[in-house]
Amino acid sequence: MADASHRFDNQKRRRPDHHARQAMLTPSYVLEPIRKAMGGIGLDPCTEPDNPTKATFFYHLPMDGCSMPWNTWSVFCNPPYGEAKDRWVERCISEGKSRKITLLIPAHPETRVFQKALKSCSSVCFVQARLRFGVLRDNGRQEAASHGSAIFSFGDFDLRSLSDIGTIMVQA
Repeated sequence: MADASHRFDNQKRRRPDHHARQAMLTPSYVLEPIRKAMGGIGLDPCTEPDNPTKATFFYHLPMDGCSMPWNTWSVFCNPPYGEAKDRWVERCISEGKSRKITLLIPAHPETRVFQKALKSCSSVCFVQARLRFGVLRDNGRQEAASHGSAIFSFGDFDLRSLSDIGTIMVQA
């Protein structure tokens, strides 16, 4: 029997927010429909210094955008993955009570944090293919996510306009 332990590297799950491999930028083919659905992005709390999401306001490392004010009409959040994302999901759920929030995370429906987001969201889009990040590997191919992704909305809006990206479910 083959040993598959190399495929389940728990060190990846426990990377801190600031780890270099945590920064995977949202591809434009996903970001643009989200921007349109939200009517613009007021804040991106965990982006890069050059503000690739073109948010009106943004935070980037070394700032801790999860603990900074989110005083704007809409927030787009593609947080660090692994265990680092849990506090971001909690913040998105909380902030969704007073503003539009869009959250992009791995589609791991078996996890406690995913289930919490699913129970709290207005809608969810299960992205139909693995995200391609535009980062080229040594072999010239784009780096892709090792898993599926889900986009959640919190607050008074839903993601029905993202139906070209994946399957949409709206809370009753």
